Amino acid sequence: MAIEDHLEVLKKGVKAWNEWRDSNPGLRPDLRRANRQGADLANANFAGAILQRADIQKANLQHANLERADLYEAKLQRCDFSYANLKDAILQRANLKRASLIEADLRGADLKQARMLIAELSHANLAGADLTGAHLEEADFTRAELPDALLRKVKGLRVDFTSAQLPKADFEEADLQESVFRDANLHEAKLKLADLKSADLQRANLEGADLSGCYLRGAELQGASLVGANLSGADLRLANLQDADLTGANLSGADLSEAQCTSEQLSQAQGADTEGINDLSVTDS
Repeated sequence: MAIEDHLEVLKKGVKAWNEWRDSNPGLRPDLRRANRQGADLANANFAGAILQRADIQKANLQHANLERADLYEAKLQRCDFSYANLKDAILQRANLKRASLIEADLRGADLKQARMLIAELSHANLAGADLTGAHLEEADFTRAELPDALLRKVKGLRVDFTSAQLPKADFEEADLQESVFRDANLHEAKLKLADLKSADLQRANLEGADLSGCYLRGAELQGASLVGANLSGADLRLANLQDADLTGANLSGADLSEAQCTSEQLSQAQGADTEGINDLSVTDS
């Protein structure tokens, strides 16, 4: 349980709390299992604080400092973390359903197995963050920064990564059916064995990406750059590859049945089997 003295200081308000923190720089606040639902905690200094399993649903934490804070299994549904500092914070197994993290700093944060359904993370910085096994259904990562982020085995229908920066991000075995990566930067990203059925990857930068064994049936890849990408063994049935750049891509063992592309496109790739494609260069006379 939380140390009662620490909780009593917090109940006096953010001004009193921050002054107390300034007066006790070597003390690590212990607020585990504390209940501060709906509290106004904007600009509060929770750096390094222990908030394990705390219940702060619907709280206002805009611009709060939570760097290195421990929020393991915390209840954070509908919290507003906009512009907050969550760098290197522990959010493992936390419930962030419908939370707002717009422009939040989550660099290096531990979000393993976090529940982030319908969370808003547009313009957030998650460079190097670990989201392994997180639940991301309908979460919004529009224009978010996720270079080198770990997203292995994440699960989520219709996740929005429009225009997100994802170079070298690791999505191995991720389940992201119907998700949107339109105009996203996935340069050298790892998508091995990922399920991207019916995903929208239009104009995405997938140069040098590992898509081996990836399930891309019905995916929209119009205008995508797949230069040097590894698509060996990928399932591209019914995928739309119109105007995609496949120069130097490895398509050995890939299933292109009824995929929309041209023989000329595939001639720029390696190991492509053109049998059964919907050749866009062929028109009825």
